[in-house]
Amino acid sequence: MKKLFLTFILSCWALGTLGLVSQFYGWHLMSYSSNTSLASTQPGQWSVTHVLSESCKCSEKIFEYLIKRGPATDVHEEVILLGKPPVELPSLIAKGFVIRQLDPNEIKDDISKLGVPFLLITTPKGDTVYAGGYSEKPVKDGGPVRDLEILNSLQGKGAVANFPIFGCAVSRKLQKLVDPFSMKYSNQVTHEL
Repeated sequence: MKKLFLTFILSCWALGTLGLVSQFYGWHLMSYSSNTSLASTQPGQWSVTHVLSESCKCSEKIFEYLIKRGPATDVHEEVILLGKPPVELPSLIAKGFVIRQLDPNEIKDDISKLGVPFLLITTPKGDTVYAGGYSEKPVKDGGPVRDLEILNSLQGKGAVANFPIFGCAVSRKLQKLVDPFSMKYSNQVTHEL
């Protein structure tokens, strides 16, 4: 009887541990969708749009990166903030970035698969030619931020890579699906869609 009870306890522990490890590992493999309707355009000029959220660790890395480098020259560069303004907002404004703040619930398109951070690049004619992530892996985990590299490639100065969007889910519905135990999204701002 003791052996059966011990086997039961060890099995429950192993399954529980496997479930938690799978949950944590799954966050790093999840790729989200972008929303091209958010792209900014400037007639006759390339446009780069960074879509970020104050409640996402990967977005925090992009905020830090943008503050460090400042706006790119010869392109229209805009930062879209989904949700509340982050603490980095004054620094972004001081650096000269164009800022647009949006409530995700007011986005007309479906945001049920939307994740941040993501990058949008449009041509001088207004065509969106890039809608994706910043790197081949999450920037929070050390992935490089390749926004200017992607822009240069699209302008004809190299090969173009389309990266997946790693980061955080925007809608509460997707957050519950990705994180059913509320371990990652317990303190984050959520949107009901």
